Amino acid sequence: MKTLIATLSLAAVVLTGCATPKQWEATGGSKTDGVVQVSYELGQFESGQTSAAQGLATAEGRCKVWGYKSAEVSGSEKNICRTMGQYNCLQTTITQDYLCKR
Repeated sequence: MKTLIATLSLAAVVLTGCATPKQWEATGGSKTDGVVQVSYELGQFESGQTSAAQGLATAEGRCKVWGYKSAEVSGSEKNICRTMGQYNCLQTTITQDYLCKR
């Protein structure tokens, strides 16, 4: 029984300590205002690992489709709980705004 508890405890530590690679995706914004929003989702026990360069490239791609030349980070990341459990958030959306440049 003690071995089972020790094994489960070790498994919990290993699983919660791992970072999960996440990809930024364009999820919103305004062509008129020149603002692109990129986001990714995190589950309850996930620790997301993202690339700032990949986020910028995603935003620049959307800006270029809209006729702008580049993009730059605007403000800080926003964390929004999408699914609340009894005691904690089960699903979180992380969003970063980018400003399109002419």
